[in-house]
Amino acid sequence: MFGLKLKRFLLCTVLIVAPVGGFAQSRAVMAYYENAASQSSLRAYAGYLNQIPTDTFAINAAGKISGTAPAKAMEYAHAHGMQTFASVSNFGRTGFVPAIAQSIVNNPAHSAQAIQEMLRVVSTYGYSGVNVDFEAVPHHDRAAFSAFIQAVAQAMRHAGYLTVLSVPAKLKDDPNDSWTGAFDFKALAPNVDILQLMTYDENGPWGAPGPVAGLDWVEPCVQFAVTVVPPSKISLGVPAYGYDWNFTRNTGVQIHWKSVPNLIAKMRAVPQWDAVSSSPYFNYTAPNGASHVVWYEDGRSIPLKTALTVKYDLAGVSVFALGFEDQTFWDAIRSGLGGFRR
Repeated sequence: MFGLKLKRFLLCTVLIVAPVGGFAQSRAVMAYYENAASQSSLRAYAGYLNQIPTDTFAINAAGKISGTAPAKAMEYAHAHGMQTFASVSNFGRTGFVPAIAQSIVNNPAHSAQAIQEMLRVVSTYGYSGVNVDFEAVPHHDRAAFSAFIQAVAQAMRHAGYLTVLSVPAKLKDDPNDSWTGAFDFKALAPNVDILQLMTYDENGPWGAPGPVAGLDWVEPCVQFAVTVVPPSKISLGVPAYGYDWNFTRNTGVQIHWKSVPNLIAKMRAVPQWDAVSSSPYFNYTAPNGASHVVWYEDGRSIPLKTALTVKYDLAGVSVFALGFEDQTFWDAIRSGLGGFRR
């Protein structure tokens, strides 16, 4: 996920549905299923969730989809009344591939193939719909991408399925921006059921250290989005991870929420609070002498961000990802949403 400004891994999406898991909530909560570790979290925290997208499908330049649905997760989700979404992305071996998206949205035959493949996947495995996660789309394909998403949504709606679209967070609409320019929120929003706003990866190992999702960045992104998209269609992306930068080697790695406390204890680090971004961080020196800084999320920062769903009356939150977190994460989510009953 590094290089070429690859600022996103996969993202989560939400739709408002009836309460599940024995609690009442007014906002939808979705979390991504990534791998086997996600299965344990799904079972442990099912009472907090009502939708699960599975990040298990990839698409090639000709519109062919590879991957499969995690059978146990799908069975469990359906048994607990959750909606499920097939997340289809242009992720390659090391990152999102612009050429894949470009080929699909500009070639009518490839577009038609992609749509038929998406319909095949959701119907074969019993999904509620599709989550299109095309990233690093060339900005000059803005109109073609919007037209493709319109065609996807029309086909899904006609067949009785939902369409969720993941989009990069941005402070303004700049058609020439290399990362966000292809995503015309105003044109895309009328066609999809949920616009999943990836309000995470503000900073990462591809650049200088900083907050993963600083409140001073997240809220302005939301403020822009609601000017062109109905708030009821917006899902706020929430990260259950941070990044650990190694200054000595000039590298960085993702660190999961549940791993941060152990690292702090092991390195005898002293957590700090950045008042500007409302984000925690800490420095430490590794046993090999390397200097590190870790920016992450905690029980103080997560509620501040999730509370924006209430402030701006958004559809809900979308968490990346199941298996990264523990009980304290869900307590923080609950706190920001104003509380819900198990």
